[in-house]
Amino acid sequence: MGKARKVRDEVLLALETPVLFVQGTRDRLCPLETLGEVRARMSAPNELFVVETGDHSLQVTKTHTKQTGVTQAESDAAVLAAIEAFLAQAAE
Repeated sequence: MGKARKVRDEVLLALETPVLFVQGTRDRLCPLETLGEVRARMSAPNELFVVETGDHSLQVTKTHTKQTGVTQAESDAAVLAAIEAFLAQAAE
């Protein structure tokens, strides 16, 4: 078993403004489970938008595209829509 990485969450835990996380399910730099633990400890309101099969750069797999018919462009558009909705809600 490899050495556990230190979670660098100090900045996130200090935030007071609403935060939207956009995360791929294949992100190896910050797995969803780790992000979930950090989000639970944050005092700032926060939301999560998950990109199925997305990596750290939110690139989806070709297999996912074949199985679902959702292209990279459509996945990117969904991310943008989530950001737009989050910003609209935060501006209220």
